[in-house]
Amino acid sequence: MPMLIDVAELSGLAAEGALYGLFLCLFCLCGYDLVRRRTRYGSQLNWPMVTAGVLLIVLATARFIVDVANVFVAFIRHDPRSARLAYLEDVTQPLFAAKHIIFITSLFVGDSFVNYRCWVVWGKNIWVVLLPIGLSCVSTVAGYYTMWAYGNLPDQTILSEAKWLKAFFALSLVANALATSMLAFRIWYVDRQRARQRGPIAVDAYWASLTPIIRIILESGAINAATLFAFVMTLSFGSQGLEVISEMATPLVGIIFSIVILRVGHRRHDDNYYYNSQQGARASMWATARTSDKRLPGLPRAAGTTAAVADPNFEIYVNKSTTSKIGEADVHVHELHSFSVV
Repeated sequence: MPMLIDVAELSGLAAEGALYGLFLCLFCLCGYDLVRRRTRYGSQLNWPMVTAGVLLIVLATARFIVDVANVFVAFIRHDPRSARLAYLEDVTQPLFAAKHIIFITSLFVGDSFVNYRCWVVWGKNIWVVLLPIGLSCVSTVAGYYTMWAYGNLPDQTILSEAKWLKAFFALSLVANALATSMLAFRIWYVDRQRARQRGPIAVDAYWASLTPIIRIILESGAINAATLFAFVMTLSFGSQGLEVISEMATPLVGIIFSIVILRVGHRRHDDNYYYNSQQGARASMWATARTSDKRLPGLPRAAGTTAAVADPNFEIYVNKSTTSKIGEADVHVHELHSFSVV
């Protein structure tokens, strides 16, 4: 027996409530983490990121309120069940239009932030992100047109504008996949070049520090892509499960956003790191390479040990664990074959 729309609305609301609660907790955690990092490290707030986060939590809250109101109206004011089904399938109802417009807007905000991060990481080169931005805009226009058609064209049903809905989800899927792939590639390329310039030992430690960042980005893109793909397949089969996914998707966009910010932020590399690395890292790396064979006074060089000195952090890379003294300064050895003068 196919799922009826009232069952889909109730199921979607239950799932949305759980996801919205999770998003609210993650949003508060992100805010605390940003304030803590600003206090501890003196870092500046990333206002585009803050704006995107606030917009997403506002949209998720508005969507949850509208969905609750829609279910209450359907189950309290419409009886018997046939009247309730007719109300929920009526695409001209203001609550129906409101909740889907909120979803389209939240998806556009999420895509825009991914495009923004890609633009920053690629050295603010607009040509790199021109295609994803164009696809995101066309996708949003297709979504808004569908909502307009529901309210202004005669004899409309939820699936009557399926071709425009498929275009909306498919274009958003392609835009997000492109931006996420280019973002992950840029991070991989920049850190790989830096590791090569630091020497063979830095290359060995490179994957241990970088792989989590790339995995975080690709995982977030995969979750978003899976959601959009589910939309397209549900539309193709004409299932009422579309409403379940629609109600889950709005807080899910915010959850993906929050997880990426939290986990990447804890790696201590923000987006500007890769842009600044491209601007000035090559000169400093070659300077480090030219002085890699210098010895610090008072530091014995053991057999099989390679040391590289780089101002201002005095990072020293060794092939094995050891502890020594440089004047009165302690040298602490770490497991990643690097230690610093403190």
